[in-house]
Amino acid sequence: MQNFFKGVFLFLVIFKFSFSFQIAPTFFEKRMDAGGGYQEFILYNNSDKTQRFKVTAFPGTGGYNGHMDKWIEFNPKIITIKPKSQSTLKVYAKSPKGTPEGEYSTFLNFRSVPVPDLVKDDNKSMAPAARMGLSVNMEVIGYVGNLKPKLDITNLKVSENEAGKAVITFNVKNNTPKRGIWYSIEIMKGNESFESVEKGRISIGETDEIKLISEDLRKGDVVGIRLRDSSTYEEISKKEL
Repeated sequence: MQNFFKGVFLFLVIFKFSFSFQIAPTFFEKRMDAGGGYQEFILYNNSDKTQRFKVTAFPGTGGYNGHMDKWIEFNPKIITIKPKSQSTLKVYAKSPKGTPEGEYSTFLNFRSVPVPDLVKDDNKSMAPAARMGLSVNMEVIGYVGNLKPKLDITNLKVSENEAGKAVITFNVKNNTPKRGIWYSIEIMKGNESFESVEKGRISIGETDEIKLISEDLRKGDVVGIRLRDSSTYEEISKKEL
């Protein structure tokens, strides 16, 4: 089990260094009651070798209300990705009736499966497919209950640095009951356009201290901040200067 959780750190390393195998998006964050939650993940093979993975669901870290590995369905179970190509994994999760409100998690494990060498018509071997022993774990989180996102923006300030670039600072507090939120930030400009930044996940009751430096905006260009749910793209909250 200890080796299994080490894969979580391997997953982060893979993304940091743009390894040959990537997954997007990196979150699930769907409501699992009231019909269940569905999402598609895109798996990228950036190498020049064919890669094949077996997908398995394992219990989560246990840091949430419980595990949802028994509630999750996905297709296909084995994914083959051609060189410089991509494939789709379809994921659906539905919680049992009567499940208490809150967050639940599971690990999706992607373990490499050997792919046979390809052979030409003249019986000469072509370049072999990928054979590296890769095991990648991604923890996905779902929730139960009508838990609408509630993120509050406070202490919004805009200044300029020595280079004349806009510096935006503010705090984001997660006041959503019983669930964390994946969110993105939009820097609102006077002409109704905006710059968007993917922030990540904020846990229950947590406060993020945000500092953004815009390469293209000056202090007077910024008119406010807007937060969006990364999963649905719906607006959560907005604060104007």
